[in-house]
Amino acid sequence: MTDSIGIDVTEAVAVITLNRPDRHNAMDNAMSAAFGEAISAAQDDPAVRAILLRGEGKSFCTGRDTAALGVRAPGVSDFAHVSKSQKRKFQILDSQKPFVAAIRGYAIGGGCELALQCDIRVASATAQFSLPEIDHGIITDGGGSVITAAVAGPSRAKYLLMTGERIDAAQALAWGMVDFVVDDADLDSRALEIASKIAARPPIHVAMAKQLIDGVHGDQIRRGIREELVAISALYKTEDRQEARAARNEKRDPVFKGL
Repeated sequence: MTDSIGIDVTEAVAVITLNRPDRHNAMDNAMSAAFGEAISAAQDDPAVRAILLRGEGKSFCTGRDTAALGVRAPGVSDFAHVSKSQKRKFQILDSQKPFVAAIRGYAIGGGCELALQCDIRVASATAQFSLPEIDHGIITDGGGSVITAAVAGPSRAKYLLMTGERIDAAQALAWGMVDFVVDDADLDSRALEIASKIAARPPIHVAMAKQLIDGVHGDQIRRGIREELVAISALYKTEDRQEARAARNEKRDPVFKGL
C-alpha cells in the first residue's frame, strides 16, 4: 500500500485506513488506485472475514479531491473515466465479505457514498454528511441517489441531492443513513467490535445473509449506479457545469441558466 492507504488485519478483520488527513482523506488518482488494491487484498485474504473502513484524522472521506475533479488522462472520455471509478463501488457492493464503516467528521460527496456502500455504518457524534455534487454542476456517480433513497426514502434523497445541504449524525441516524452513533472517542473500538462480532460467525452464513438482504434493493441499486454513469456523463457537457467550475475558481456565486 501507499502512504495514503493503510491495511492491517486484526481478529479476522481487515482495517483499511484512508490516510490523507491533511486533505480530509479526499482521494486523488493514486489514492483511489491504492484503495482499490487494498479492497482486493482484503477480499482475497482467507484470514479476513470482515472489512472495516475508517479515516485517519478529523474526517472519514470528502470524496474526490477537488484539485483532481474533472481531470482526465489524454484521450479518456468522461464516460470511460467514471465507468472505471465505478468498478470500486461494485467491489464493495458485490463483496461476500461485509463492510463496516467508522465515520468521523466529514463524509462528503464520494465519501458519503462510500459510507452508504458499506453494510453497517457507525458514526461519531461529530459526523456530517452531504451529497454536494449539484454545487459542482454534476450528480452522484457512486449510488448516492439510489442508496440514499433505499435507506432514507425518496423525498429525503431528493432533498440531499437537490440542495447539497449537510446533515449531522443525529439526523443521519433518524433517517436511517447510519446505524449507530457513538462518542468520538469510542468510534474505532465500537466499529471494530461490530466487525469482529461478524467475523466470528460462520463466513458462509454471513455471506448468505448479506446476499439475501441485498436482494431486496440490490438490483435496483446496481441499475441506479449505471444510470448515474449516463447522467453524470451528460452533465459534464452542460454550460451550467462549466459555470459551476468557473464560479468556484473565481470565488463567486454561480449564475445557472439551465443549459
